[in-house]
Amino acid sequence: MLKKTDKANFHFAALAEQWLASISHGIKESTLAHYDYTLQRYLLPVFGAWSIRSLDEQRLEQGILEVISSKGGGHKPLGASSARECLSMLRRICKYAAHLRLMRPMEIVVKLPQFERRQTVPLSAQEQTNLRDFVLEHPTARKVGLLLQMQLGLRIGEVCGLQWGDFDLAAGTLTVRRTVSRIYCRNGHTKVLIQTPKTRSSSREIPIPQELLALLRELCGNVSAETWFLSGSTEKPVEPRCYRKSIQLYLQQAAVRKVHPHALRHTFATTCLQAGCDIKTLSELLGHADPNITLRRYVHSNMNRKRRELERVF
Repeated sequence: MLKKTDKANFHFAALAEQWLASISHGIKESTLAHYDYTLQRYLLPVFGAWSIRSLDEQRLEQGILEVISSKGGGHKPLGASSARECLSMLRRICKYAAHLRLMRPMEIVVKLPQFERRQTVPLSAQEQTNLRDFVLEHPTARKVGLLLQMQLGLRIGEVCGLQWGDFDLAAGTLTVRRTVSRIYCRNGHTKVLIQTPKTRSSSREIPIPQELLALLRELCGNVSAETWFLSGSTEKPVEPRCYRKSIQLYLQQAAVRKVHPHALRHTFATTCLQAGCDIKTLSELLGHADPNITLRRYVHSNMNRKRRELERVF
């Protein structure tokens, strides 16, 4: 607990650092790095030098609006998602300060930018065929990684984190055990991080379709279990930002429109739903903690499905 003499000169930057340290042991390193980036990039340039004793609802609300609109010009005006994240973090820090009795409990109420979720358009049946034919023509591990996303629903970081030991080619299953990402470090530096998947549910076992299984058996050879699937090396994996470049090149060569790699995972979910897969099973295949996440993100009815359902009903 801070001494009374310390409280008089306690500033928001020191409070934010103390809050971050207090939660650091309960979250993943990648999450901690993301929180730290948000603080350093958005909140501290506005709030950092403010004395805790000077804070009230009006000043906090004016400050967060300044962060969102980028009044100082340090960054682009924030979209709905980033604005909501900054407001949530500010509220958590203020709640922590109230817990330490550095300030009274405060309710921060601001009007956030309207949220417009961009709907990901899955690959068409023809595009899926084009991509599959492209991979099968001259298969390599990097090309097969496209099918692991489009036919098994893996995230790009999960594909980068695969080792050959994660495949049980006899049983025909794949176990997702880790993910690879590049995280923020202070002073403008970043580093590659290998950690457990996004959530507990993201660690999962997935059955491999027969055609894909045969392809993996051909590629396997005599590699060790510790060999990274994409890089073919035991030293280090391929990181997502490098693999994204490969994916964009493959899409172009396969005559498929340029899409974000996540569209491949979205294609998997959409294909499963259109084939009648139940939400609970799909949720487990995708590694979601809650089937409602699957419903919100991937269940989009198109005109053909609407027409088919109305014809069925009437």
